[in-house]
Amino acid sequence: MNLDLHAFQSITLEEMKDIRLMKRIDKKFVLPLSRLPDILYELRPEYYIQEIGEKRTFNYSTLYYDTCDYEMYKTHQNGKLNRLKVRTREYVESNLCFLEIKTKSNKGMTKKIRITNERPDCISYNESSLFLCSNTPYNCEILEGKLWTYYNRVTLVNKTKTERLTIDYNLSFRNEHTQKHVLLPQMAIIEIKREQSSYSPVTKTLQHMRIRPKGLSKYCLGTALTESHTKIKINKLKSKIRKIHKITPFEYE
Repeated sequence: MNLDLHAFQSITLEEMKDIRLMKRIDKKFVLPLSRLPDILYELRPEYYIQEIGEKRTFNYSTLYYDTCDYEMYKTHQNGKLNRLKVRTREYVESNLCFLEIKTKSNKGMTKKIRITNERPDCISYNESSLFLCSNTPYNCEILEGKLWTYYNRVTLVNKTKTERLTIDYNLSFRNEHTQKHVLLPQMAIIEIKREQSSYSPVTKTLQHMRIRPKGLSKYCLGTALTESHTKIKINKLKSKIRKIHKITPFEYE
């Protein structure tokens, strides 16, 4: 689907530097891609759109890391409130790569820290190893690449500059172990990233359209769809998987 993004006023990366929101409240919405045009139409007066070199939609490539027995996946699936994920993320058009640690507290606050990383498929560099050891219970020796995620992303910023709104679509997963590749072509994920006390203009629009928030981890979903179920449990994900399958067919390659 080609999204009409030209009606939004643009904002540059330089203008966005003070609204990185590395510590924030997150809320996700999963919806059919076909509903995005109507949502974007409603949001035009309230948001800027990120533009880099006349581009307004960007390709992301992310590799999630975990222990051999999927400790981080299991922590999430067991409902533990203090949890973390380790990933490398490549901004394809910019040719930039970061090693990121994303934590979620028992108060619902998300915090992300990151450093530059030479390659998306390797975290064995000295600086990366020190970064991991200083901020997580893990080190490079016990972590391995588990799941690639690929998607297109549009980023909006509200005009009071207290919120980022990301829209991901053309989502696909590729498992490093099983080599299974699954596409979710008709689904979009909207994520609100805001300061705890700030007003979110998109919330009213989504409520009016009866689109309700749904907790969703790309890493957990992709792992459940591509990994052998003798290695992981998916019981707590089954209802979400059924609902997502109603939105989009799972296309395996």
